[in-house]
Amino acid sequence: MRFISICIIALGIVNLQNVCAVELVTPEEARSSQQAAMLEAELTSPDPLAPTIQLVDPDGLDRPLKNPFKMEVLFKPQQGAMLDFSSFRAFYGTFKIDITDRLLKEAVKTSSSIRLANVDVPSGRHKLLISIKDNLGRTAAKEIAFRVE
Repeated sequence: MRFISICIIALGIVNLQNVCAVELVTPEEARSSQQAAMLEAELTSPDPLAPTIQLVDPDGLDRPLKNPFKMEVLFKPQQGAMLDFSSFRAFYGTFKIDITDRLLKEAVKTSSSIRLANVDVPSGRHKLLISIKDNLGRTAAKEIAFRVE
């Protein structure tokens, strides 16, 4: 309600459009969306000829992680194809915020993996969607959901 009272006071002083922001999503809606999204899987059918994506570290996401933690993702192209690391993308959360540049800035990249040391994220549930293509344009995507204490 504080937001509404600020707008009403500002009406007499300045044009309402310039003062009041639109609250597109409430904090409660955002939390609810994040919780619901953790339960649902991506509904796309994977291309059987696309590269595979495997989370190597941490080895078990069935229990909460503790900060800081390491993360390593292994990419394996199918026979006769090569990975196209320029196509690598990483998205965070339900709204798929592109964090590719941030992640790559901190990552050690090998010919077949990406490793992060000292990952530190807020407590709670998190979801990453990572994708990569091979040189034949076949895309692989994997969702990694985890919880941090």
